[in-house]
Amino acid sequence: MATKKTEVSFEENIKQLEGIVNKLEGGDVSLDEMLELFEEGIRRTKECTSQLKNAEQKITVLMKNSDGEICEAPFEVE
Repeated sequence: MATKKTEVSFEENIKQLEGIVNKLEGGDVSLDEMLELFEEGIRRTKECTSQLKNAEQKITVLMKNSDGEICEAPFEVE
């Protein structure tokens, strides 16, 4: 039976990244472990970036146009 890939939350990815950084900064890991941790960190960073892009696409603000009609516009940070 095929297993369903469960998506890890953004917060969990950040928590795991912090753990990876702490291990790498600690210096108590072998070179092989460092490479594995680095690869895992890159994978989690890409996942976070993807999650942020998806969230950004979902954010919209309802605005009235010049005709008084309600329309959707992309969210812009000032």
